[in-house]
Amino acid sequence: MLFSTVVLGWIGVFLFVVIIFTFQHLLTCKEHAFLHMIMAFMYVMWLPLPFVFYQLLQSDVLFIGSVFGTAYLLLLVVTLLFQAGHIKFLQKKDRAGDVPKVFGEYMMVTLSNPFESFLGMLKGLWALFLAISFWQLGDMVMFGLMAIFGLFLFYYLCLTLNASLVKQVAFLEKVKPNRVIVNLETLVFFLILMIYLTVHM
Repeated sequence: MLFSTVVLGWIGVFLFVVIIFTFQHLLTCKEHAFLHMIMAFMYVMWLPLPFVFYQLLQSDVLFIGSVFGTAYLLLLVVTLLFQAGHIKFLQKKDRAGDVPKVFGEYMMVTLSNPFESFLGMLKGLWALFLAISFWQLGDMVMFGLMAIFGLFLFYYLCLTLNASLVKQVAFLEKVKPNRVIVNLETLVFFLILMIYLTVHM
């Protein structure tokens, strides 16, 4: 099971790299739906990771973390597929002028934030439980790395509150969603997990 998880995991990393290098071209060609579909496949490749780490580290604490990790990945795949279908629908209907612009914006807000930022919080919780498990094993390097990613929980919490509160809070408004930070953090997080699994295969 570990070998197949490593293979699938590196496929996910490869898909992420492909997205990075083809992102602008896909946007230029208006292939937004296809882009979201690739991202969904990418996260599917990482779905086994939470429970494989639970089995590998043999930590009872990590069972809870695995639940958060699985929920994060599974729900992210679901919302990406919804977004892909919605975008394709809008692109077809928009040619005929059948869909008001406000409807398209409403649906994308419904399918993105605060939903995606909330899922980022689940990933942060997963990272914290990974950090605790590595601490118990005495692996201080992985503990430190996972603790850093666990701190992103507060970043995603601010984004979630900012996207859901009607009355805005002054300090929350200063925290803006940054796709570069989010994507870089996600890539490095899964890259570290894959390197660890590959070394311990």
